Amino acid sequence: MFSDLILRNSRRSRKENGLFFGSLVISIVAFYIILSISKQDVMIFLAKMESDAVNRLLLMIPVFYVITLGILFFLIYFACKYQMERRRKEFGVYLMMGMRRNKLFIMLLVEDILSSSLALVMGLPLAVLLSEQISLVTAKLVGMGIIGHQFTFSLSAVCFTIAGFLAIKLTAFLILSGKVSRQEIGALLAHSSGNEEKQKPAFV
Repeated sequence: MFSDLILRNSRRSRKENGLFFGSLVISIVAFYIILSISKQDVMIFLAKMESDAVNRLLLMIPVFYVITLGILFFLIYFACKYQMERRRKEFGVYLMMGMRRNKLFIMLLVEDILSSSLALVMGLPLAVLLSEQISLVTAKLVGMGIIGHQFTFSLSAVCFTIAGFLAIKLTAFLILSGKVSRQEIGALLAHSSGNEEKQKPAFV
């Protein structure tokens, strides 16, 4: 019963909020592309020709990674916040029906793990494909040729992508779930969204 509720809520959240799930996939793709640059054969080829410029670029990858972590944290945070706000009344109903707060937290955590796992399963292959396409275009532009190009898969980039993604996802979840767990049942049930407070004209 409890597991069925989690699966149903997880599927419903993905269907109703594609922007949220899309932001997760985008963050995974961005992480992998940045982290796999140094492993691309076209970058190794360029390093032989313009070693100083390429080495300076590669030294900036950790900086890009940290900046991307920060930007995507806020992207995921606000997407998660919007999703939590939409479900406040649902949380209040669960608590009113006798669900304990720790069980509600576990339910939300498992839902978050499911959505994160699915985003990784979809995002990592897409990230590898896009990274390879970028490498092919770059190889053609620098005159390396497609024949000399080799497929590159960076295991370290995958590991750091998963670690960075899960870190910002878990941080955003803990902050938002902590705010929700401190709310009283009455406050959760009394919450209404802007769409409920003010009906917009039909053309809007």
